[in-house]
Amino acid sequence: MEATTLPVLLAANLIVLFAFFTRAVTGFGGALLCVPLLALFYDMQFVVPVECALEVVLSLILVPRVFRLVDGRNLAVLLIGALCGSVVGVHLLASLANASLKRALGVFIILVGLHLLRQRHGALPISRKWGLLAGVVGGVLGGVFGTAGPAYVAYLAHQTSDRQVFRATLIVLFAIEYTWRLALFGLGGLYSAVEFEFSLWLVPAVLTAAIAGHFVHLRVGDRAFRVTVSGLLIASGALCFL
Repeated sequence: MEATTLPVLLAANLIVLFAFFTRAVTGFGGALLCVPLLALFYDMQFVVPVECALEVVLSLILVPRVFRLVDGRNLAVLLIGALCGSVVGVHLLASLANASLKRALGVFIILVGLHLLRQRHGALPISRKWGLLAGVVGGVLGGVFGTAGPAYVAYLAHQTSDRQVFRATLIVLFAIEYTWRLALFGLGGLYSAVEFEFSLWLVPAVLTAAIAGHFVHLRVGDRAFRVTVSGLLIASGALCFL
């Protein structure tokens, strides 16, 4: 980890505030925005575990509000795959070089941004069997990049047209998966006292984002939000090549 100055710490808080506000509103997108922007200042091996810890904090706030709306069957099939995939992803994060990880993340996020422009909830329903594969892919991507959401979103968008059920299922899935992944980071030596201390400095931004996102999420139009987030993802992905 590089030395943290006050300007960098302020920038990190603004990044977290923006990314987790997006996550609170939609149920996903926090890591997609947070990880590549924080990676401008820190190594991926430091950023991904810290972002994971912040996701756990946000999940503790959001889960009680949405638990009754969860699609239990789709949650279960995604979770089985995600828990297995996370083990592989965490191992890859510890093994790969930082520069390679950043470039791969940039390409991945740009592709996600382009795909999101075309994605629609409830389009062309597919078999629930695909949920297991989506869970494994999401778990691997989450372990390496902290960005499991695209695989889960792509699957759930074909399972429900109810935005509230979609959001609630993602939030509870992330709550369980991120807690599991944080434990793996700890066991693998990727989340220690240094990462914990830095996480604490960012918790106020997460709490603020959660409160603001709760009041906003019902007022945002699907199409306008999707276009805005897609543009931001493409821009943040491009920054990974700097």
